[in-house]
Amino acid sequence: MANLHRVVRIAEAGTVLVLAGFAAMTYRELASLRQAPVSLPSYQFEVGGENEASRVVHTRGTWITERGAPEQILTTTIECRKARMDCIESDAKVVFVSGQGLLESSQATYDIAVWSGDAIVTKPLQGKCSIRQLMLDLKNKKAMAKVGPSEDKGTCRDSPARTLELVTGYKLRPSME
Repeated sequence: MANLHRVVRIAEAGTVLVLAGFAAMTYRELASLRQAPVSLPSYQFEVGGENEASRVVHTRGTWITERGAPEQILTTTIECRKARMDCIESDAKVVFVSGQGLLESSQATYDIAVWSGDAIVTKPLQGKCSIRQLMLDLKNKKAMAKVGPSEDKGTCRDSPARTLELVTGYKLRPSME
């Protein structure tokens, strides 16, 4: 009887240790979810239009750097229209002010330098602290952005030139831990 009592106690202790392990993994996952309090969308890339003149390209996702780190935690939508020869990039992010989440959005319009059957390349857009250019690969359905330091130094911090890729938001999770 004493041996049975000992086996039951060991089984109970093992069960408690397993549950503690699951609790630690759950806590770690919740901590990473708190860093990005919203769910980011899946990547989409669609080419539409009835003919070449009315061609429209829509894409959306989240920008990451070449090393896989997020540029910022936001969602981005890009719409390019061949008839107007421009691309409109819209983004939205949650910023916290006094502990409250506030949705902040912005929009930029890029003139298109090249629209071929394989790619769309915009003219560089001068921002306050950076120059940005969009590149959409129509064959591989991939969106990229080249970002470099602004020519106007002013009060901006120096930041290195980098290439960003638009991806599905959930791909940020592993890099945020």
